[in-house]
Amino acid sequence: MNMLGSLERKQLRFRIVRQSKKTLSTVLILVVLVLVILPFWTSFQDLLTRLVMRVGWYRALQDVIVPYELRVIGTVLTLFGFPIRVGTAYIEWTKSSGGSEVIYLAWNCIGWQTVVLFGITLLTGLAGAYTRLSKLETLAIGILGTYLINMFRLALVVTVYFWVGRPFGIIFHDYFSNLLTLGWLFFFWWFAYAYVLEESITH
Repeated sequence: MNMLGSLERKQLRFRIVRQSKKTLSTVLILVVLVLVILPFWTSFQDLLTRLVMRVGWYRALQDVIVPYELRVIGTVLTLFGFPIRVGTAYIEWTKSSGGSEVIYLAWNCIGWQTVVLFGITLLTGLAGAYTRLSKLETLAIGILGTYLINMFRLALVVTVYFWVGRPFGIIFHDYFSNLLTLGWLFFFWWFAYAYVLEESITH
């Protein structure tokens, strides 16, 4: 019995190590994919922006999504004691030095580019022989996480504007988003392969 138990423990450790190596290699492949895409990401965003403007989708984004995200961000920041005022397309507050500071949220800043990049990684990340239920769970976690990360990103940008000022806030807005997106995708796919996705027995 002791020998049998020892053998089972060794087999379990072997499976865990093998799964960990497979998870790490798959995540690294996805990271490489994202890094390959990033140099062309700015041009790709410009292309997507022109496409969205051409078909008129930006109106729905500006009229529906922007006010919604502003209300969410405004509610969260107000709970943390920020004396802000929220409009349909802007967040405003009174500066300690006098006068008002206004941040406008345009349709192109709501984070839809992150959703596109997340969708691209899904094409590779869910391509393996995994159970349908685990794929659906991964998709649900990814959508929810991407939404929360996007709200966190926007709230953090406003916080930086509020505490540090507009010049640094602009730099933070322009360069932090890509790093946050990369960090989220890396964590998400590591978590999905380690704890969510299950290999299909019949494949």
